[in-house]
Amino acid sequence: MMWRGIFRDLPREHGFEPMRVEGRVPDDLRGTLYRCGPARFGPYVHWFDGDGAVTAVRFGSDVEGATRVVDTRWLRKERAANRQLYRSYAQLGRGWRRWLTLPKNPANISVIPWDGQLLALWEAGLPIALDKSTLETRGETTLDGRIGPTFSAHPHRANGTLFNFGVHYGPRFSIDLYADARRIGSVPLPRPTIIHDFIATPRHLIFFVAPVRLRVARLLAGIGSFDENLAWEPQHGTEVIVVPLANPKTPIRFTVPPFFQWHFVNAWEEREDAIVADYIPYDDFATNDWFGRAPYDPPKLPPASRYARATLDLTKRTMQVETLSTAFCEFPAIDAKQAGTPHDSVWFLCFDNGLPPSLCRFDPATRTHRNVPLGPDNVPSEPAVLSNGFVLSLVYDGTRDASYVAVIDAARPEDGPAARIWFDHAIPFPFHGAWEVA
Repeated sequence: MMWRGIFRDLPREHGFEPMRVEGRVPDDLRGTLYRCGPARFGPYVHWFDGDGAVTAVRFGSDVEGATRVVDTRWLRKERAANRQLYRSYAQLGRGWRRWLTLPKNPANISVIPWDGQLLALWEAGLPIALDKSTLETRGETTLDGRIGPTFSAHPHRANGTLFNFGVHYGPRFSIDLYADARRIGSVPLPRPTIIHDFIATPRHLIFFVAPVRLRVARLLAGIGSFDENLAWEPQHGTEVIVVPLANPKTPIRFTVPPFFQWHFVNAWEEREDAIVADYIPYDDFATNDWFGRAPYDPPKLPPASRYARATLDLTKRTMQVETLSTAFCEFPAIDAKQAGTPHDSVWFLCFDNGLPPSLCRFDPATRTHRNVPLGPDNVPSEPAVLSNGFVLSLVYDGTRDASYVAVIDAARPEDGPAARIWFDHAIPFPFHGAWEVA
């Protein structure tokens, strides 16, 4: 029940309602926690295809929570037809939609507040704008024509600027670069591929482009889904691309032995010609299958990951890697104020002790892990590390079949949550999100 409980359809949608508090909410906790993830699983065969829902928990004089499925134009038509219609990451469209339509945007990876509105983000499409006060769906947005055709689900801040990218699909693949939702350049790619994440420093954008090739001809011919046409080709190695913000037209590029990574942790300039980047690498692309089948197959551990630190020498065009932790970890997060500078701690989900994963604080300098005791049937999700010394995680409790926000003192993880703030129902496991200070 515990593991399967995080992969069921969202049982109830609602606007902001009072939440029940166990323990004591810190007086200076004022703001809104946003989270987004797949929340309708029925017709799909891969976790990444589930229709997204956005959850928000608002901390003020009281604590209120809301959650709604993102009501995209694709979902509305599929609900009316009572079946899956459109192409997606792992499925072909039905009938003429097998070839002649763009993929469905499920808005299921992340959510950020931006310029007075709320944006639900996907990997290969435009943001979906939501009403911040109700979480009701407004529709796709190009942010006044400044972005598109794609806008990644992994924006990163550095030195006060919000950077992002989008993979540009077409006869020639490239990476579109954005700073505060303004296009600042484009970087060509040698072959069709996927890029999930990047990282930013005050002076550079860094990409690790793994040797995953998209077999475009087969895809266009309707022979297999997008997912089925992703091929791991380690002979090409992983390309490191470092884009100087002062001149985005002159990226520094070189190739290193193959690895795949979903997520970066942080990066900073060590010196004028050297960048340090922390990230979570894998030996290959096998995690794609694990993520895909996690909601549907019997529970099993994901492929092994590790916590690594790369030093990029921009003059010699080399990459030296040090493994700081061999823990099976994912969904890393740091205090946003430390982005672009060396961080003293990182929080992530750790699978070393099996399922469910534990919520863990890792200190790179001492290489120590400190777990948060939540309970045997509790499944945490990606932490939000706040600058006031607290960490938040949306947790599913399999014993109660309900979800809560755990409020954790970052300096004392072993004490467990200082407060648990309860929904009266379960929330499916979310991927990413944001914290907005009130």
